Amino acid sequence: MSDIDSRLRRWARGLEMVALLMVFLLPLLTAWLWWHADSWREWHLSLPAAFQIAGVAPEQLSPSQRLMGFMSNMPALAAGCLVFFTLARICHWYRQGELFSARVAQAYRRFALGMLAWALGEVLAGTLLVLALTLDKPEGQRLLSIGIGGDVMAMVLVGLAIHLLGQVMEAGRRLQEEHSLIL
Repeated sequence: MSDIDSRLRRWARGLEMVALLMVFLLPLLTAWLWWHADSWREWHLSLPAAFQIAGVAPEQLSPSQRLMGFMSNMPALAAGCLVFFTLARICHWYRQGELFSARVAQAYRRFALGMLAWALGEVLAGTLLVLALTLDKPEGQRLLSIGIGGDVMAMVLVGLAIHLLGQVMEAGRRLQEEHSLIL
């Protein structure tokens, strides 16, 4: 095994562990943050725009609003967990020496679609959060807001770039397969 191979395997192992850890930590940390929403300002966390739009402070949230806030994050959390799990699988295959296989190329495309779903889930989360925060207001004062920020646009751009990478990997794999048939 060359130096590059051992370095690649070490990096893949480390990233695989981080990705698997994130699959479990992402929902747990999100639930914990919603449970402790009244401490967000103390921790210097930036508040979602939904709070300003709804005119509500995190300290004012009722337990049901905290639960609805957490539930509004579920689609994005599911997509985020899929992205991290797919990344862990890619790293696992790299550790096994599988660099340019069909399933690695397919996993890159799945990763990309997960990133796009995560971006959509973030937009949906913001929309649902504004609705949840204004649900107890009188009719006519409830709000529905759809917003797309720079972070969502970055996720879409990264997702599209990784999808392109998956397509290139698949094309390269097919060319390599054709080349091996000629020789």
